[in-house]
Amino acid sequence: MKRRIFLGATAGLLTAPWLARAQAVPKGGYGVGVTGLPALPADFQAFPYVNANAPKGGAVSFSEIGGFDSFNPFIIRGTPAAGANYIWDTLMRQSDDEAAVAYGLLAESVALAPDHGSVTFTLRPEARFADGSPVLASDVVWTFETLCTKGQPYFQQYYAAVATASAVGDRQVVFKLQPGAPREMPLILGQLAVLPQAWWKGRDFTAPLIDTPIGSGPYKVESSALNRSVSYRRRPDYWAADLPVCRGFYNFDRITYEYFGDPAVAMEAFKAGDIDFRDENISKNWATGYDFPAVQKGLVRKQVFKDRLPTGMQGFGMNTRRAVFSDPRVRQAMAWAYDFEWANKVLFYDSYQRTTSYFSNSDLACSGVPAGAELALLEPYRAQLPPELFTRPFSLPVNDGSGNNRPALIAALHILEQAGWTVQDRQLKNAAGQPLSFEILLNDPSFERVTLPYAQDLKRLGVEVSVRVIDPSEYQQRMDDFDFDMTVVLFPESDVPGSEQRDYWGSAAAKLTGSNNLMGVSNPVVDAMIEKVVAARDTADLVAATHALDRVLLWNWYVVPQWYLGAYRLAFWNVFGFPTTPMRAGFDIDSWWIDETLARATNTQRHHSNEV
Repeated sequence: MKRRIFLGATAGLLTAPWLARAQAVPKGGYGVGVTGLPALPADFQAFPYVNANAPKGGAVSFSEIGGFDSFNPFIIRGTPAAGANYIWDTLMRQSDDEAAVAYGLLAESVALAPDHGSVTFTLRPEARFADGSPVLASDVVWTFETLCTKGQPYFQQYYAAVATASAVGDRQVVFKLQPGAPREMPLILGQLAVLPQAWWKGRDFTAPLIDTPIGSGPYKVESSALNRSVSYRRRPDYWAADLPVCRGFYNFDRITYEYFGDPAVAMEAFKAGDIDFRDENISKNWATGYDFPAVQKGLVRKQVFKDRLPTGMQGFGMNTRRAVFSDPRVRQAMAWAYDFEWANKVLFYDSYQRTTSYFSNSDLACSGVPAGAELALLEPYRAQLPPELFTRPFSLPVNDGSGNNRPALIAALHILEQAGWTVQDRQLKNAAGQPLSFEILLNDPSFERVTLPYAQDLKRLGVEVSVRVIDPSEYQQRMDDFDFDMTVVLFPESDVPGSEQRDYWGSAAAKLTGSNNLMGVSNPVVDAMIEKVVAARDTADLVAATHALDRVLLWNWYVVPQWYLGAYRLAFWNVFGFPTTPMRAGFDIDSWWIDETLARATNTQRHHSNEV
């Protein structure tokens, strides 16, 4: 499990209408929310969903697929080691049980100027890097400027509303904002992981990092073998161990990530007791793959942790930079050809719900037809939008689950004929005689069982389609270069969408190598709706703008929507203790610990449990 990337938190803010009022900040820090007051009082001692007295000790191992060659997760080059984010602290820490609320970590407080023109963070005087040097305002400024100029393209988009960053003394950092900066800028800036400027001096930040870095976070690298394994050791001198936002977290003395070339091999390692924990994302495995002796004996547990988070969009993403997918009617036909009901019944054991929104499982998902404030946003662009967008709800075909999706395929064929594709010699061809042909690129062999039946239905239409699985590192390079036709995409969403939408769907991001705009979305109406989302000044504005953005994206058919679960399916050896208080995020592995009594009983049988 990788460490979460925390949203920023704010405290002591001079408030705007869209930012909840905060009180004066004690040394322990406070918090602020975008859409409401923080739930915790200023003198809170720990998050209520953790065990503040969780025991420390023990070791845990996780599995990863592929390999790594760098400890720098902030750049486009190289493949970063899993868990590298444990090395650095962020300015603020997000609550796992509140929507868009965060609390101070490196930052003791943060203030928004009355004119919304700047955000000022004040660092805690006790904040220290692992070498004992203080975390200074100059480190924050250097980190920010380095990420914006040398980091992944994502950072340029995410921090585009910041004009300048400057240090005032050793403990204050002032971020000057552009006019119309997003309402959540204190939260966005609070996500910043702060790097030690002195340590990076003389090193090429843009190159994959093999040296072991230092940071201010709870763990440091203990050992590593590139592409094989990496272990992190909990720092006994961690400066923030007793802060309210850290109590009950980071309980394992050692965290190890073991790398495997194939998911099936990783599963066998888990069954053998070499891996402690799995976040199972394959429904077939969950339904049929855990009937082995260790489970039967109670040595391995299976448990579902439900969450209450927006699930975003997962689907077959189509690269509109390719001629085959430049026409939205072709993309719509691809969606019509996907038989979700059959897949859910036969492949997924009826585990999932169909995704019908880029903001699924939340109030931000559009429904019905546009009305009120949403309609007012879309009306000026009526001529540039499909007429149906204004007259009927967005919908996907619903099949009977039998595998006979002939009506949907016939509808798809009619759509393709309207786009100029006709069946010639059992193949779909255009007026120039060119076949409708493309490749579906995957990085995980387990996804073939989902993709191959879809490809078969496409072939029934007369589409030439192939499915190819490649190595994860090669796959990442292909994604960075947008060198693919169709692939499986996942766009997570939060309760407060903002600047990240530019990186997902913005026209500028479509031209930036390594951006998250994989489908090459370059649409002036999408751009306009993104800016409405970013500029929203209250919850009502945000909901209307997000509904409008969602609707425009859906009706342009950039993705063949797949499914969502709304829960985590976890399998783990019975050595863990974990909080029992439900949390909005479902679970947080950093709040778990080794239960010595359980571990003693389980480990005496562990490596012999699966012997025949």
